[in-house]
Amino acid sequence: MNNREMNNSTDTATYTRSDIVFALAMLVCGFLYWNLILAAGLGAGVTLFAAVFCLSTVLYLKSGKFRQTRTSWLCFIVIILSSLVFLLFDNILIKGLNFIFLTAAVIYWISLFTGRNLEKRISAYILGDLFNQVLVIPFRNFACCFSAVKRLFGRNQKGKSLLAGAVGILVMIPILAAVINLLTRADAVFAGMIANLQFSVSMNIIVQILMGIPVACYLYGLIYGDRHGRNTGYVTVETVDKTAAAFRFSPGVTVYTALTALNLVFMVFFLSQITYLFSAFNDRLPELMTHAEYARRGFFELCAVAGINMVVITVAHLIVKRDKVRILQIETVILCLFTLMLIITAISKMVMYIHYFGLTPLRVYTTWFMLVLLFLFAVIAVRQFKKFNAARIMLVGFVVFFMILSYGNIDGRIAAYNIDRYSNGTLENLDVQALSGLSDAAVPYIYTLYQETTDQSLKADLKAAIDQSAGSALGASRQETFRDFNFQRHTAESIRHML
Repeated sequence: MNNREMNNSTDTATYTRSDIVFALAMLVCGFLYWNLILAAGLGAGVTLFAAVFCLSTVLYLKSGKFRQTRTSWLCFIVIILSSLVFLLFDNILIKGLNFIFLTAAVIYWISLFTGRNLEKRISAYILGDLFNQVLVIPFRNFACCFSAVKRLFGRNQKGKSLLAGAVGILVMIPILAAVINLLTRADAVFAGMIANLQFSVSMNIIVQILMGIPVACYLYGLIYGDRHGRNTGYVTVETVDKTAAAFRFSPGVTVYTALTALNLVFMVFFLSQITYLFSAFNDRLPELMTHAEYARRGFFELCAVAGINMVVITVAHLIVKRDKVRILQIETVILCLFTLMLIITAISKMVMYIHYFGLTPLRVYTTWFMLVLLFLFAVIAVRQFKKFNAARIMLVGFVVFFMILSYGNIDGRIAAYNIDRYSNGTLENLDVQALSGLSDAAVPYIYTLYQETTDQSLKADLKAAIDQSAGSALGASRQETFRDFNFQRHTAESIRHML
């Protein structure tokens, strides 16, 4: 078997020794998923889980003679970079997004590793790959984990009895825990006996074991199915093409008329607002407007319009009948150009706003989002008159943008930028309250200003900001463990101990 073998295996499940061992490994991973990954912290536990899971998967697939391709190696490097974010940084929003990104990257990596992706290159069929890998294969092979474990214990009557007993105990664990807990509250003698026997049942561990079982079944169903080609042939290039063709129900004239109307609206909009919209490029304001009013007015509306235009282009290309493709391409290019103008205008307004009022997380995130849209619309526009693999460029570009966001130390950069601007006199006011709302990534920069300033009032505010930062408040709400650890929080805690 090799990673070029495709979806020609039968649906009959057979289990080798490595399949059975891997089923046990996935049961452990199912428990570790809930034990190591804490939604409130998303720290080193995520990195550790990713390492354990990926190592188990690599060993299992290599035992089946699979070898990584160049593309799967690149995806694996992305997974490593993504998993290290949880160990290094403290921004919970970015780590939350990164967790979703990491999950998708791991699932796609498995398909690349086993050669089960629809095309041997990154293309628009990646959407079909994700549907197949996320929903079809894992759930159609969901019971395989149980079958593999049953095969381990079901070789003789003793093993079958042991398995049946284990299942009975597993089912009764929650009931036993509840009964013991109630009896210890009801009777002091029984409570003392339990204490003397040093018998304790952790409900959290029990819940993690029970919740880990469906996770193990999902993971095993995905990887076992991809390795053996079991239930992997339900989504193919042909079925994806057939589904896409079924959506092309709209006559071309309907779509082209709608796009023309939308483009005319944008043309009138730009002609009527040309002086007002482009004032930010020359740092000039319309009359009777402050910098804050000018920058805020319309910025988020422009962002929303850009997002809507992306949806419109996607839907138009999805539903239109392919009778006059050239007209669709022209309409798409025009709409992309108008959208690019909107994005550039919005970014220029935000740059002006940042220049006068400094950085905040919302300003950084919205600017990042607009830059991503700028890149995507530029690729779409060029693709209309030049043939190339746009899906690959867009995917790789998005991954690069996301890694920049993840490793950009956003909260630290925000604090450093605002403090530097305040120190050199180019920022009139320093919003210390806003600094305290940043993660622990900002603490070293706040501490540096705390050491340098001679303003005792500011020093007291900075100390309070360090003590009350978002990272310290989050940590105070739970018991710290290695699962929550990250280096930025560790550095911030060291600084707090010195104050």
